[in-house]
Amino acid sequence: MNKLNIGFFSAQNYLDRMVFSGTLYQMYQSLHSVPINLINLGNPYVPEVLGISGKIWRKIKNNFIKKPPPQNSVDPQFSQVIQEQLQRHSLDVIFAPVASQEMQYLETDIPIIYLSDVTHKLLVETYQLEDNQEEEQWETSAILRANKLVYPSQWAANSAIQDYGANPEKIEIVPFGANIDTIPDAQKIMDKCGVSRCHLLFIGRNWERKGGKFAFDTLTSLLDLGVDAELLVVGCDPPPEYKHEKLRVIPYLDKNIPEQREKFNHLLLESHFLIFPTRADCSPIVICETNAYGIPVVTTDVGGIPTIIKNGRNGFMLPLSASGQDYAELIKASFSDAQQYENLVKDSRSEYEARLNWQKWAERMYELMLELT
Repeated sequence: MNKLNIGFFSAQNYLDRMVFSGTLYQMYQSLHSVPINLINLGNPYVPEVLGISGKIWRKIKNNFIKKPPPQNSVDPQFSQVIQEQLQRHSLDVIFAPVASQEMQYLETDIPIIYLSDVTHKLLVETYQLEDNQEEEQWETSAILRANKLVYPSQWAANSAIQDYGANPEKIEIVPFGANIDTIPDAQKIMDKCGVSRCHLLFIGRNWERKGGKFAFDTLTSLLDLGVDAELLVVGCDPPPEYKHEKLRVIPYLDKNIPEQREKFNHLLLESHFLIFPTRADCSPIVICETNAYGIPVVTTDVGGIPTIIKNGRNGFMLPLSASGQDYAELIKASFSDAQQYENLVKDSRSEYEARLNWQKWAERMYELMLELT
């Protein structure tokens, strides 16, 4: 059987591990594992692949890439570039991840799979952003035009149906995977089970939105409860009032740099819980990443998280009203029971292997692509 020709359609740099938290990069790489011919569309990082002039490429890069979506603007010549690419390739399906704006420049009858982790309406509500009617129109158009809609959570899928009139029959829920390259041996992740000190891990660029205050309160509450604990913060600098001898901070790690990527992997091996009391989120990849390392996640019941977390297996969800004391008591109960904690580690890894990895995602995407041909 001939391989499908699939166009990967995005004006973002999907070869950069830091763009969209590395999610586009992982999608692009994982799709190479299924029997398709993956063809680059609109990637400004590799102009020689695009076959466009340096002048046009610089316009696209300067006007689009430096501004994160959705407050971006595509150069008008982007449409011409894409149409030239479509003429050079015979495509069976176009895969358009988080590309509602780019799809406005796409003139074709080729079946389209549109993927996003959130709708525009949810984005505005979740992050309390100012509404933008042009972006709302892009979202509406993309949802109604696409032949398949793929979301990583029921939360996002429900919005597409209720807020945009999407046909439920063309919606698929496919969880995201972990944006890490090195997955440890299943036995190796069990080494931390015999350690008496509880290593808490907090990952996030936005201290306030990710619930950093609650993570800190969890640390101090655990110590008050007599648990030997420490908290490692990765990705941001806490405000100056958050100081403690049991708090360590690594403000930034760049996964594009092998040494820093390896350091991140080592930190995961040492951690017992991801403390993730986020105030607002869509489908946080960090849960999948930590589950890959057998780390249960203690988080909030918001956004798309209920699709990722199965309470008591790969973590726990608490309400937004939960305090640091609530988090601490739950963690103490789980960590002080050696058998219960060991089961959490095993189940967290099992959830990763069964459904929260990019290979499973790619296999399901391949099935959806076949359905459209």
